[in-house]
Amino acid sequence: MSRSKERLLKKSGFISLRYRFILITSIMLLLLLTSLALVLGILQTRTIRGRIEKQGLAIAKNLATISVDHLITYNYIALEKLTNQAVNNPDIIYVIIHDKEGKVASYSRRPDLQNRLLTDKASLNAIEVKEPLITIHVPESGTTPVLDVAVPVYLPGSRARWGTIRVCLSLELMYQQIRQTLWSILILGSVALAIGILISNWVAQRVTRPLETLVGATIEAARGNLKQKISIHTRDEVEILASNFSFMIREILAHKQKLENQLKEIKRLQQYAEKILATMSDGLLAVDMDGIITAVNPAAHTILGIPQSPTVKGCPVLNFFNTDMQFSAYIQQSLKNPSGKNQREIHLQRGEDTRILLTGSGVLESDGKNPKQLIFNLNDITALKKLEAQIRQGQRLADLGTMAAGMAHEIRNPLSAIKTYVALLPEKIEKPGFLEKFQRTVPREINRLNTIIEELLELSRPPKYNFNPTDIRELLRQSIELLEADFKVKGIDCQWEIPKELPRVMADADQLEKVFINLMKNGAQAMPNGGVIFIHSSCENTRVIINFRDTGHGFSSETAENIFNPFFTTKAKGTGLGLAITHKVISEHGGQIEAKSRKGEGSCFSVSLPKRQD
Repeated sequence: MSRSKERLLKKSGFISLRYRFILITSIMLLLLLTSLALVLGILQTRTIRGRIEKQGLAIAKNLATISVDHLITYNYIALEKLTNQAVNNPDIIYVIIHDKEGKVASYSRRPDLQNRLLTDKASLNAIEVKEPLITIHVPESGTTPVLDVAVPVYLPGSRARWGTIRVCLSLELMYQQIRQTLWSILILGSVALAIGILISNWVAQRVTRPLETLVGATIEAARGNLKQKISIHTRDEVEILASNFSFMIREILAHKQKLENQLKEIKRLQQYAEKILATMSDGLLAVDMDGIITAVNPAAHTILGIPQSPTVKGCPVLNFFNTDMQFSAYIQQSLKNPSGKNQREIHLQRGEDTRILLTGSGVLESDGKNPKQLIFNLNDITALKKLEAQIRQGQRLADLGTMAAGMAHEIRNPLSAIKTYVALLPEKIEKPGFLEKFQRTVPREINRLNTIIEELLELSRPPKYNFNPTDIRELLRQSIELLEADFKVKGIDCQWEIPKELPRVMADADQLEKVFINLMKNGAQAMPNGGVIFIHSSCENTRVIINFRDTGHGFSSETAENIFNPFFTTKAKGTGLGLAITHKVISEHGGQIEAKSRKGEGSCFSVSLPKRQD
């Protein structure tokens, strides 16, 4: 125990509790005595000064009352006699009477200054006062401050100032009494301080001795000796502390085994978690907020092509994706905005193969709720995407059958009309009016067939789009201007609400303009008697939403399910390919289009496009 104490005493900055107690007691006594001296000095100064001020003010006012007649009659001899009599008081240093021009009418025991204008600051301030003025200043011929009382002299029943009375009183007696008080406090304080140090030393010894015993017990406990007994009987808090310490040691012994068992369980769970990470098919990549790899499981090694080496941990994650700009941009965006929704499909090029990953990130927070690490979940959905392509291919074949049936129906009608007129041509060519009707009907049906074929070609033609960053607000404004005159003729009011800060999208502007015009024309056709078309756009997470809503006759939910199918139409005249082409264009842009309506309540077409990724 003694060696531990010696090592403790040798530590830098160590001060014994006994000396701390004595030091604190001494400082408190010094502060108390200093505060007492300051308070008494201030109170005594205030009291003596107040008494001197009252005395000086009374003398000055008395002199002002007596000297008013002498000032009026310019009786300077009487004024000089009056001032010389006033300075017989030992507390008064001098008395000065100024006339109404500010010159000295009388200066006690200084007849040489009569009719002179004093230029010192105290004199200049005194001759300007209109009310009694009391100031403290140091005279030019001394070092002890004096109290100067200036009282203006007014004519009886008038506010015309006819002079000034100045009485200067000594403050030496006040300072002398204050010094005596301070010396008394200093002597008594020194005696009290010495007695306080002796008492604090005695009290400190009574407190620190049992504490030293308790400190020795804690040192033994730190060495692992938890079976010692502590016996302290001081009948105060130290005894309670020793009792609680003994109880704590017993509790530590009881919990020691429990902690060892918990440690074994933690190791088992750690091994279990490591086994799960090693056998899971999804990749897991953990990086800190500086982009340094902290953990990576075998599946992530395989999916990302990261070499399986212990040196991978601690390396910057972007070092392994210099050629994969899409994945690098995704990691950088996730690090900049860790709390955002960062789930995304990413194409990763590995040699000649392209792997499609569904990635998502989660934030591991520190105790202060600040982002500490990002954990990326990597799911290889390449096979799933191939299966989806096969399903879409099957769906296209099924749609092709439906489209063939619709096409046959649409082509049959004009062909039947053409066949009928061609069959009647030999018989009725000479009949009046037949040839004119033939030339009007046959070309019209041929044009109808040509329109169907052109729209089918556009629907089936492989996309050749020129994608560029596109301002949706500007594109919508241009589309509205193209139809503005037609809307006005039909009594349709077009209202639009598109924010200026709407993000850009990667799109073919010409194709999107056709989509917007087609949707607005469909809305106008649903309102033959006029109405309102509302166009509203907003940005939600990573997508730009454009809604086209009209106040037309609307359509049923069954119609909404089939409205984008080729050759499905609700119009008396129409091929049913316009909305099918619209759906195709939106799909090729990576977007979605949805139709909502109720009978008699208008309809709404909602277009969703992915915003441009910076």
